[in-house]
Amino acid sequence: MSSSTELLVLRLALIGIIFVFAMIVALTMRSGLKGPVAVVRRQAQQAARFVVVFPAETGLDTGTPFPLAGVMSIGRDPQNSIIFADPSVSAEHARIEWARDGWRLSDLGSTNGTTLNGRRLDGRAVRLRGGEQVAFGAVVLRFER
Repeated sequence: MSSSTELLVLRLALIGIIFVFAMIVALTMRSGLKGPVAVVRRQAQQAARFVVVFPAETGLDTGTPFPLAGVMSIGRDPQNSIIFADPSVSAEHARIEWARDGWRLSDLGSTNGTTLNGRRLDGRAVRLRGGEQVAFGAVVLRFER
């Protein structure tokens, strides 16, 4: 073969390799987009929030919503996901998290306790269904799905 023919074959092979690479990247990206769409749909079905019923000394307004997502810590400390600046709320008071069977709430050994519909939680996670009143110390919220 002449050198010009060899150069042409090498150029065509390089173009072919680039084309195959571009196709693989495009297919990978396309299949990767399907995952987040399913996650967004699942999160929309799981949408839940706390709504303030009695704010105590937090300075919040009655009816203030707190959208829930994943695992969220609740307490007086600024490191928490949901912060209630009320003296009856412990620094690390409680945790709410999404599990396969729904939202689960647990007290983290708080001083003034966490109550669900007037019953004090003992540290084990309890499943929330919707409409429950939850109190973190003196702060009372309603769980909505």
